[in-house]
Amino acid sequence: MTSINIFKLKLLASLQYAVGSSLFSSGVAGWHKVLHTFAMTQLQRASHKQHQKAQQLMAALLTYRGESPLDKRAGVALLQSAAEKGDASSQFLLAEALLQPDIIVSDQVEQKAVSWYEAAAKQGHPMAALRLSKAYGGGLLGLEKDDIKAQYWSQQFMLHSQNMSSST
Repeated sequence: MTSINIFKLKLLASLQYAVGSSLFSSGVAGWHKVLHTFAMTQLQRASHKQHQKAQQLMAALLTYRGESPLDKRAGVALLQSAAEKGDASSQFLLAEALLQPDIIVSDQVEQKAVSWYEAAAKQGHPMAALRLSKAYGGGLLGLEKDDIKAQYWSQQFMLHSQNMSSST
């Protein structure tokens, strides 16, 4: 594929993402089933072109707003793909999804969720650090209560939150 074709593909994916995400963020996609379907189609097309933000939005929409178990599993698969590539937001959302009984029913989900929370928190995701602080502080998610780790993750949450507020 030539560099011009790659540029065209990336440009088209960006436009498709912009249209789809705008329809969802503005609420217009909720006005009518046809608009919703059009927005999802645009996001899906951008996602298939490897547009990272489109993949993240599709994953979140399917996982948390999907109408069927198949939709939710497809969303989790997209989240897992992005999480494995190192995306902290996807790692956090995947951990959250793993803990939803209507989405995932398998063994060791708590252990997997903790691993994804840790991966996201180590990259500076504040909510992942907060979840870890609460889990260690309360002995949740299959973890033993550990006040030292709870304090550490609480400090990381505060640090990451300050970094977010100072960068805006």
